[in-house]
Amino acid sequence: ENEHTSCFRQGFLTNLLNPKVAVFFLTFLPQFLNPNHNTFIQLLVMGLTYLVLTVIWFAFYIFLIDKISAFMKKPKTQRYIQGLTGVVLIGFGIKLAFEKNN
Repeated sequence: ENEHTSCFRQGFLTNLLNPKVAVFFLTFLPQFLNPNHNTFIQLLVMGLTYLVLTVIWFAFYIFLIDKISAFMKKPKTQRYIQGLTGVVLIGFGIKLAFEKNN
């Protein structure tokens, strides 16, 4: 079993066993049901719509994070971040040095 399959399985089980999803479906969705029609079919359609939108969102999220990760791993970016962090820490040190005790 490779790492991607293991990560996928862990994420799938985490979402499947997440009680917040069940609470959302039980509290929020019933207000949109038409009692004159088959409620099971309506819930199924809403659930599948939610599933498809969630998969699209996570796919976009993964794509975006992958691009950001590739950018952050570049040595030039690493040097810039380290330099910026150093300047911020020096600034905090200077502020602390000139701060009066109350």
